[in-house]
Amino acid sequence: MLTRLAPTCALFVVVFGGVSAAAARPVSHEARAWADDVWEAALQGDRSDLETLLSEPATIGVQDEARKAFIKAVELWRTHESEDRTHVRERIAEASQEMQEARDEGDLLESLRLLIEIQALSSSLAAPLDEPHVQSLLADAERQIIAWREEGDIFNAQQGLLRLRAVYEDTGHQEDWDRLTEGYEALWDQMRLLRRYRFDEYHRRYVAFHRAQGDEVSEEYSPRLDTRWRDMIRDVDIETAARAIQIAAAEHVESEGLVPLLDGGIDAIRNLTRQGMLTATFPSLEDESLLASWHAALEATDASIEIPGAEVSLVRTLQRIAQANADTINLPEGVLWREFADGAMNELDRFSQVIWPYDYESFRRQMQGNFVGVGVQIQETDLGEIKVVTPLEGKPAFYAGVRADDIIATVNGQSTAGWTVQDAVHHITGPEDTEVTLGLRRSGEQGLIEVPVVRAVIRMPNVKGWRRVGVDENGREDWDWMISPEQGIGYIKLIGFDQETQEDLKRAMRDMRGKGPLNGLVLDLRHNPGGLLELAGFVSNLFVPRGEIVTGEDSDGRRTFCLSARSHGCLLGGVPTVVLINRGSASASEIVAGCLQAHEAAVVLGERSFGKGSVQTVHPLAAEARIKVTNQYYRLPSADGFNPGRLVHKRPGATDWGVVPDLEVRMSMDDIIASERLRSRAERAASELPLPDLPEPDPDAEPNPADEGPPNITRLIDDGFDPQLELAVLLVSAQVLAETEGGTVTPLEQVAEGPIEDLRSRAGGR
Repeated sequence: MLTRLAPTCALFVVVFGGVSAAAARPVSHEARAWADDVWEAALQGDRSDLETLLSEPATIGVQDEARKAFIKAVELWRTHESEDRTHVRERIAEASQEMQEARDEGDLLESLRLLIEIQALSSSLAAPLDEPHVQSLLADAERQIIAWREEGDIFNAQQGLLRLRAVYEDTGHQEDWDRLTEGYEALWDQMRLLRRYRFDEYHRRYVAFHRAQGDEVSEEYSPRLDTRWRDMIRDVDIETAARAIQIAAAEHVESEGLVPLLDGGIDAIRNLTRQGMLTATFPSLEDESLLASWHAALEATDASIEIPGAEVSLVRTLQRIAQANADTINLPEGVLWREFADGAMNELDRFSQVIWPYDYESFRRQMQGNFVGVGVQIQETDLGEIKVVTPLEGKPAFYAGVRADDIIATVNGQSTAGWTVQDAVHHITGPEDTEVTLGLRRSGEQGLIEVPVVRAVIRMPNVKGWRRVGVDENGREDWDWMISPEQGIGYIKLIGFDQETQEDLKRAMRDMRGKGPLNGLVLDLRHNPGGLLELAGFVSNLFVPRGEIVTGEDSDGRRTFCLSARSHGCLLGGVPTVVLINRGSASASEIVAGCLQAHEAAVVLGERSFGKGSVQTVHPLAAEARIKVTNQYYRLPSADGFNPGRLVHKRPGATDWGVVPDLEVRMSMDDIIASERLRSRAERAASELPLPDLPEPDPDAEPNPADEGPPNITRLIDDGFDPQLELAVLLVSAQVLAETEGGTVTPLEQVAEGPIEDLRSRAGGR
């Protein structure tokens, strides 16, 4: 049996404040051996052995009351597991019947949705696809989607392809998934062009589709949306497009040179000019002779760059396209070059893109951890309205009375009709300590509600604890970080990795250690999309004292960078830690989870991560234009010191990607919805301030158990809403239990500041 870092480092403790170091009481061999076995079973993903060990904790060297409490927690976990299995069996049977009923009623989209739900509940995603009635449904779906496309019903066709593609994802049916993905992306591009250049037609089809689904949709919208495309092509020219393509061809990690990019650009503008529905915006597309000449010129240009061995000139190719456009359909140059460059980027990967002047401010804001504004999260609805998703508690808009679902109809008296989110951000933000007046339209209220708000520096918190206890005078959230104060087990949830994450984590560690010994930790990286690479290195180094954290490599496998751990940065080394991941964990969060897994510094629990293991660099194109290019893949550390570490990026056709958890624990959609609902209610209830109401639940939907009873965050475990978190706490509790000889918990390794190398060497840790 391997000796784990966490248990061995538990033999010594540094008293908080750094005044002395003393050896702790020797721990019973039986208790320590049992705890080691629990950790080993979790690392190996041995569910059967783990369940047996948890149900039969050590008897010698463990305080009796602590053992009884642990057994009670295990029994509750097993009860929740049994209830979940029963619920899954019942729900699969119900959903199967509902799927057949929906199919009999001709509701193909609902049938596919229910099939996806059945897959998520089944032992594997591929298992339901072997059923004859499912195979018949899939064949019907393909035929119906073809019919919708031929009829021009792009909304139904798009939804059908979206769901049918999801049915095949990660099932081993790679050819089917690739074929459906190609069709879906072509249709999505058609819808994007329609929304961008013919919003009136897009809106008409949108309303017809949703009304057919029984939804209430307004026919009104701002005519300004019809011409917004003119703003979107501002400062777009041939020089910017050329620089973007040149950089992409030179820098992309899997670049095959200029030819594929130019092919992609030509395909994009060819597709644009084949959209007969855009003639109202671009009347020249109605002239068949001009259109024929244009397409002939594109074909000739395309053929010229495909000649084997011929030297391809980017400048000449673009000039040839520009001349053909001027001689025929004469599209606005901004339209031509934005669509061409975006089409070229689509040949690379979904993370490489041109940031045009229209989108630059939004992009710049995403790269920052703070900005000056009023503190609201907003989105553009499909009808072009600016809606408040949520006001951030403790921020100016929150105190001013802005509520979730408010429609921002005016800003300083100016109508927001036709604005995008970028437009709204531009007008709402401004210098600190200045005032902006929001005109709000609120359900149930007559007329506009005018709310003056004073702008302030807004922090988007990325570090959360277990239980929110309020907001301080500076608008910063206060958290109780201890998920189990009696056992000294902490909880940190990372939402992302930005420039403020490092200081926020240090503050969290100080707060946790200020409450007593830190005997264990749950690090929650679920739904964390990532962020800055250097912050992933910082977080990993907190747990790993030496060795590689992550390396980068180019398409030839040559190393491009290496982030290494340093002993002085290892402030949480030796603390038994469980890392939670799921399909929403990507990029920087995958680096942290994968690094800790490779170094055996934590048990990784949950579901396979997203698989975004690539690095993008940003290059300037113009004053307010940038290009973001994938130029490296990152590789996790070697798990055994001999074989290469994992490349987690999900490349086309890949069957293995992401961080695979040591211990797989899946969550049903019901559990996910209930846990998120409860967490949101608990955070809102944590303050005595008048908080915005949650949206009323759909009266036709099934009751959500998270809405019943008190909004207490402990119900995530007590009521079994979060099985991943429940098992994570049990694993850490097993390590703490082994230290309870004599009636008290012996503090596991606790480090206030500074290196832990001296402790690790004396304790025998590696």
